Amino acid sequence: MAGRRLSSADRRAQLVGLARDVIATEGTDALTLAYLASRAGISKPVVYDHFSSRSALLLSLYEDFDRRHLADVRAALAQTPPELRLRVDAIAAAHVACVISQGAELSGVMAALVGSPALEEAKREGERRYVEVCRQAIRSADGAADLDEEGAVAFVGAADALGHAAARGTISPERARATIATVLLSVVTRSD
Repeated sequence: MAGRRLSSADRRAQLVGLARDVIATEGTDALTLAYLASRAGISKPVVYDHFSSRSALLLSLYEDFDRRHLADVRAALAQTPPELRLRVDAIAAAHVACVISQGAELSGVMAALVGSPALEEAKREGERRYVEVCRQAIRSADGAADLDEEGAVAFVGAADALGHAAARGTISPERARATIATVLLSVVTRSD
C-alpha cells in the first residue's frame, strides 16, 4: 500500500528536518538537493518544488533556527518574573542553550551562505526581531530601562560570539551565559 501523500507544509517541514540531520551527521558539504530527495525517498522535482536551489534550502534552515531561537527566548521570558536581572538572565540562558543545541549545524549553514545577500537580509531581520523581544522584556521589567541601537549592536555581537564559543567548547555555557548577562546589563540605558 502506498504511503500517505504529505501536504506541502508537511513535506517542507520533513525536508528541513532531513536537511538538518544530514548537516549534523555528514556535514554541510554533503547536503545537496539530489541527496535530500534520495534521503526523503522522493524525486528531485518534488524537492525543487520547495527549494529552488541549495542556497534557498540553506536559507530556509537559517530561518528555521531563527524562529526556534525567538520561540525559546519568548518561552523563557514568559516564565520569568518582570524583574530586570531575572529577565536579562533568562535572555542570556535561552540564547546560549539555543546556540549550543544548533551547534555545528548553524555554523555550517552560515558558512555555506557567506556573502549571500539573502542571508544578510535574513540575519538583519532576525536580529531586529530578537532585539525587539529583548527590548520589550527589559522595558516591562523596568519602565526606566531601555536598549538603544548601539547597545543592541554590542549585545547581539557579544551574545553570538559567546554562544558560539560555548557551542565549540571554548568556554563553558555557564561562563557564556554570565558574560552575556553582564554585557546586556551594561548596555541597558536608563531614562531617569
